[in-house]
Amino acid sequence: MTRQVLLLNSDKPDVLRTLAHRTDLRIRVITRKAYAGLYAAQETAFVDSFEDLSQVERAAYDLVRSGPFGHVVAATEKSIVAAGLVRSLLGLPGPTFDQSLWAAHKHAMKSRLRSAGLPVADFGQAATVDAIPQVANRLGWPVVVKPVFGSGSRCTHRLDSQEEFDARLRAGGLQDLAARRVPVQVERMVHFRNEYHCDGVVRGGRVRVAAVSRYGTPPLHTPSAYNSSHLVDQDSPFAKDVLAVHARTVEALELSDGVTHLEVFETDAGPVVGEVAVRPGGLGIARTWWHAFGIDLWEEFTRAALDEPSQLSLRPQQRAVGRIQLPDHDGLLDRVLSLHGVIEALPPARSGTGHIEVHYAAADAAAAAQLNHRLFSLGESS
Repeated sequence: MTRQVLLLNSDKPDVLRTLAHRTDLRIRVITRKAYAGLYAAQETAFVDSFEDLSQVERAAYDLVRSGPFGHVVAATEKSIVAAGLVRSLLGLPGPTFDQSLWAAHKHAMKSRLRSAGLPVADFGQAATVDAIPQVANRLGWPVVVKPVFGSGSRCTHRLDSQEEFDARLRAGGLQDLAARRVPVQVERMVHFRNEYHCDGVVRGGRVRVAAVSRYGTPPLHTPSAYNSSHLVDQDSPFAKDVLAVHARTVEALELSDGVTHLEVFETDAGPVVGEVAVRPGGLGIARTWWHAFGIDLWEEFTRAALDEPSQLSLRPQQRAVGRIQLPDHDGLLDRVLSLHGVIEALPPARSGTGHIEVHYAAADAAAAAQLNHRLFSLGESS
């Protein structure tokens, strides 16, 4: 029997790979016209942006005229809320509109987590960039500002004072944030020692497996061309604290089935939640899981979205596995591959990130951090 699937995607290749080997699917697609060539074989409706929910609603109604959907798959951060809207409008299984807001809209997310007693920074919402100081004065400077919708560190800025805000505004340094034309999330700056991420697979409302990794350097302070992290000792006290926070976050989001990516700060007072996403982490995190545990997070994501049983088979962690993005400099790929401990190095055409993606393994977390630093230095010196 053919299963009817609505896919909301850009050019994200990972979900296309996992859907391609399922021959019993009829896939209809909502995407932007820039990606029309990827979906020439599918019935497609176009939107200017997934953030324009009125366009998404019309596109979904246009596509459903040729038959009902059974499942909705949202593969990008921007499509999470749009998919929740479609599910709620059409009565389909999976995260509802409200649940999707909790997982993608920064203000709704932090409000939900705080109401569940989870540790988050003080926060507020500014309607426009010009209104940031009003919120920051209430919270206390310094602050971090970002669009309420967005992924990674795009359009994210640290502002230490009213004077810095004024200077950055005059110089056009906040123009990228203003151009997003969405409200601004304003958060009191968290003073932290290290930043971590915790990734997991949730089925039936229960965390089936999760693991904690530490960023090489905080993403806000690191260009995407050097983004890195490595798995830590999962039995360490702080890792156990993060795993407990992850489980409570899943409960707060009322997530039944899916894959999670939680970002956490290590502070003197304990873990503080940065953000959470209900899709695999980017920039090689899913591939790291494959090397460490033999688990394909994008396959698990697709299984959850299609209500298929999980096939989790956790391979015990025998080593500290990590990954780093490096600039595509001439000869760097070969130099990286010659280093002891490097498992693989993917050129930009295979990584899909525009960078060289390196995966490595070491005896323990300390050795992984040393190898990560060596790779970072090699990238900078090339």
